[in-house]
Amino acid sequence: MPTRAEILDTLAASQTQVLAFFQGLSQEDLVRPATASDVPGAAPWCAKDHLAHLVQNERNIQQLLRRAFADESREVFLRSQYPEGMPLPGILGDWDALTPEEQERMELAVAKINQTTVDAHHDDSMELLVANFLAARQELLDLLHQFTDEQLAAPVATVVGEATASDIFAGRAGHATEHITAIEEGLRQSM
Repeated sequence: MPTRAEILDTLAASQTQVLAFFQGLSQEDLVRPATASDVPGAAPWCAKDHLAHLVQNERNIQQLLRRAFADESREVFLRSQYPEGMPLPGILGDWDALTPEEQERMELAVAKINQTTVDAHHDDSMELLVANFLAARQELLDLLHQFTDEQLAAPVATVVGEATASDIFAGRAGHATEHITAIEEGLRQSM
């Protein structure tokens, strides 16, 4: 479990990495298809689309972390994480307990939510996307400072299983790196 100081260092390094990566891409590389969408038939994602996704993901994680320590039952909290309209699985909060069909439904439901975000921000300028990323990251840091050490160490139930709040905060860096790697590979393959 990362400490508060380690989380701050990890998020600072991640922010530097994200900004350097996206600002280092040519205008052409920012907008050409880089990766397939996880929604069948949807347009491929370009680098800018991935940045829009990272912004929304930071904000979604903030909502999750705020709700984690609200006075809700575990079941209500878990139910709130499943996409609206999606049939709920028989067992909430345990990815491994889901049937393959339930896992597939979940992946597609999340992919559709992500695609909706990408579609809504596809034409945003890089300046706007960067400003939104910086704002979302600052909001995440502000939220981190509101958490006690006990809350950071506490387990948080998610749709895929439990993780400590500190791991979820620090996980934003790994999520960003995964997207950067996917973009790099996609751009290389399309050359």
